[in-house]
Amino acid sequence: MLTMFGLELMEEAVYREMGVSPPPVADEIADRLAVAPDLVRACIDRLLELGLVRRSFEVPGRFAVVDPVLSLQQSLAGQYEELMRRQRRVAETHAEVVRLLMSDASGRPGRVEQVERLLGMDEVQCRVDRLAGEATREALTLVPGGARSTPELSAARRNDAALLSRSVSIRTVGTDTDSYDAATMAHVRWLTGNGGQFRGIEAPLPGMILFDGTVALVPLDPQNPAAGALQVADPGLVAPMIVLFEQTWSLATPLDAGRSTTDETLNGKERALLRLVAEGCTDAAAAGQLHVSHRTARRMMAVLMERLGARSRFEAGVKAARRGWL
Repeated sequence: MLTMFGLELMEEAVYREMGVSPPPVADEIADRLAVAPDLVRACIDRLLELGLVRRSFEVPGRFAVVDPVLSLQQSLAGQYEELMRRQRRVAETHAEVVRLLMSDASGRPGRVEQVERLLGMDEVQCRVDRLAGEATREALTLVPGGARSTPELSAARRNDAALLSRSVSIRTVGTDTDSYDAATMAHVRWLTGNGGQFRGIEAPLPGMILFDGTVALVPLDPQNPAAGALQVADPGLVAPMIVLFEQTWSLATPLDAGRSTTDETLNGKERALLRLVAEGCTDAAAAGQLHVSHRTARRMMAVLMERLGARSRFEAGVKAARRGWL
């Protein structure tokens, strides 16, 4: 249970020491664990932050432990509220992007090259092929829910393969992945198996493709993608689209985030985390490279250390190498 909070070994030890009756003060815990009192106080501050301990109502300067189940329920409730707030911000950003696009696609002089109408799916696909062929850095995509047609999947496979062959980063967020048919899911598996990244989210998504942070394609009519698309190259319009994508990416979860792993297997993100830690990255630095929160990276590392039976990150690296995980 405690590993779900991402506790360090010392923090967990302090928590367990505080569970005796009467609860000891920091100096007493330090004596029992043979560590510096300041280290214990830092652990207590962390436990207070996580809601695993609270200040005593009876004795000033002392603390009482909180049932981990209760603390977890409170934490999840807070995370759910934050998730709802962030989803509202994403929706507001999307609405603002659409408003800007509609106002700037009205054919005003000087805007022809920056906001261009593409009519029909054939014209849109030709433009996607061209932009994918020119991209040098990254391709960011938001995909509305539902299965994709065979021609769509064939074109996506062709373009994605070309991008990955040039080491262009691909990040895709899809909604309602439960509605994907076998062919659509097979493409997602192919993409992630060949170096692309895919995350899922339950919130509705607008269709959108961004290339190299400089040009974007969005549907002319979100309710009728077959009508065509707008190509947007105006930096002032592309910037909020990038914000929209990054907000959505931060809310989404890897496709197999909830899949259990056996003691002898790792998912891709766990393996990447071990490599980064072995290279000397801190949890915070690794979290940034993996596009997860600092707390998520700490929790993942704690679970990996538990599976490896390691008491330090160095020991975890040694044992992971012995198992062939690195």
